[in-house]
Amino acid sequence: MNVYDCANELAKAMRESQEYKKLKEAKAALEQDPKGKEMAEEFLKLRQEIELSKYQGQEVTEENEKLQKLTGILGLNPVAMEYLHAFMRFQMMMGDISKSIGDVVKEVAGE
Repeated sequence: MNVYDCANELAKAMRESQEYKKLKEAKAALEQDPKGKEMAEEFLKLRQEIELSKYQGQEVTEENEKLQKLTGILGLNPVAMEYLHAFMRFQMMMGDISKSIGDVVKEVAGE
């Protein structure tokens, strides 16, 4: 099988996956809840900022406290929480796929 055909098959399989379907459903529900959407976006942005700061070796105590407070508030919004859970499960799937592809690149690059 041609590698491009495999890529197209992977894309098709991803669209058919439970992770994709759940995320798509959760996103549609979240679109109907502007406040929940705002909080979920803030949560994801803050989480990304924390990860970047950690990667750069910076202290993230204040940001972690803010994230914990936001998580508590988000816990009261089941629509936003369902979206975040679906988003994280989809990200895990993407990470696994990226690792598999990255392993091949490492092999050929000799790392």
